[in-house]
Amino acid sequence: MFERKSSRPEAEPAPSAESAAPAAPPAQAKAPTQPASSEARAMIGSKVKVTGDIESAEDLLIEGEVNGTVTLAENELVIGNSGRVHADIEAKTVRIEGEVQGDITGRERVVITASGNVQGNVSAPRVMLEDGGRFKGSIDMGGSKAAAAPSPAPSQAAKPSPAEPAPQAKAGVAGVEKAS
Repeated sequence: MFERKSSRPEAEPAPSAESAAPAAPPAQAKAPTQPASSEARAMIGSKVKVTGDIESAEDLLIEGEVNGTVTLAENELVIGNSGRVHADIEAKTVRIEGEVQGDITGRERVVITASGNVQGNVSAPRVMLEDGGRFKGSIDMGGSKAAAAPSPAPSQAAKPSPAEPAPQAKAGVAGVEKAS
């Protein structure tokens, strides 16, 4: 049996080469995943300070300090634990783990985590405040501004209708009254 073991080490170099080949495909599978996440998410590091307007067409992680405005058309913004943002924010989704002072508009949702601290107004269809998260401001979950504008107009139209039912009837039956 000892001789078989000695013959196995000779066979092992070939299997180890074969096992290295299967190990390479998982490494290749991991390699595309890592670049995909780095392509999908830009980062402002914890020692970086930005003053001005930020516009991005990719996901963004802010660990540093930002003063100005942050606009992500169709992407996710994450304010990390060490992130401090003094800006108005607009993004598809916003997740706050750090500090934000300014108005936040999320097209899909806004999440304030347990470590998050927000001072400002939040507007999004879905808003989540985790236990321990701090928030001072107002929340608007009403949807688009266009949907809010038509609702006051019918209310105003309804108020003049009871006050002036005759003018509306005259306007609608003007031809009949003149014929009488």
